Amino acid sequence: MNVFSTKGLLPKLRREYWNDAICETFTGLVTDFQDMSEIDAELISTPLGDLTYARVQTTSSKVFHTSHHASKATEKVFLLHLQLANKSRNVQHGREVCLEAGDFTLVDSEAPYSVQFEDPITMGVMRIPYEALQARLMNPEDIAGLKFSGQTRISGLLSQMLRGFWDQKNVANSESVNRQFSHNMLDLLATSYQEQTSQVISSGSVRRLRYQQLKKFIDYNLSDPDLSPGKIARILKITPRYMHRIFAEFGSGTETVGQYMLNRRLEECVSRFEEQGAGHLKITDIAFALGFNSMTHFSRVFKEKYGASPREFRNGLRNNMN
Repeated sequence: MNVFSTKGLLPKLRREYWNDAICETFTGLVTDFQDMSEIDAELISTPLGDLTYARVQTTSSKVFHTSHHASKATEKVFLLHLQLANKSRNVQHGREVCLEAGDFTLVDSEAPYSVQFEDPITMGVMRIPYEALQARLMNPEDIAGLKFSGQTRISGLLSQMLRGFWDQKNVANSESVNRQFSHNMLDLLATSYQEQTSQVISSGSVRRLRYQQLKKFIDYNLSDPDLSPGKIARILKITPRYMHRIFAEFGSGTETVGQYMLNRRLEECVSRFEEQGAGHLKITDIAFALGFNSMTHFSRVFKEKYGASPREFRNGLRNNMN
């Protein structure tokens, strides 16, 4: 996770520092602040597979990606702008959209665009390689400049999941989890576009997307020892019966919500065992960090799944690496 902040910098250095930070993270951009003497901005970014997801907080400003920037771009990318607080005005291809909290739009790096913040704002920005969208949409350029609501149907599900990402403070996930999360986000984005352009979305597709949302919510809350099917249903505002029905329909057929939670925790423990640089971590600390609150229970279910105790399994991995 990378953090850029203007705090502590001399006022005369802040604009140049900020422009360097956003260019490094996204693509060629330049920012003009409404009050050059009161620049206060922060960017936190994290890789998600081939994507980069960032949270931007800044004082009133205008951001420009000019024709010069577009012509100098070395990689074609799309940027998803998700409004997290207050409002912004986004312009590209003659389309002007005003985003309120929860709404999102996309811009194409090969064409000029601008973003204006009248008030201090918080925005989520996801950097998406062109190839990642092209694999899901025939003409990815058609999606740029459209406004997607954060309150309705498929785009609302995507918005909810992306907004919830920043609520998971200090939660470290394995590379495989982050990559799967990015794939699910792109699938939801493509489906949102299909819905936006009035293509028919079946009720089965909506249920499948809800299933993906449930799995990702669980994946990002594995560290919560109080996580339970009932708690998940309350937070996502669905009934437990509907949630179990979705898992029965799209899961393995035998895996319940509780079993999925347990299997994911065990799989993440194995991923932590395999990570380089994690050899100093105690097995107890890893288990508790992933929501287990009893080592007796953890050791028993681990051995049932992998045929060896956690210690035996970890030692076997070490021996294979030596």
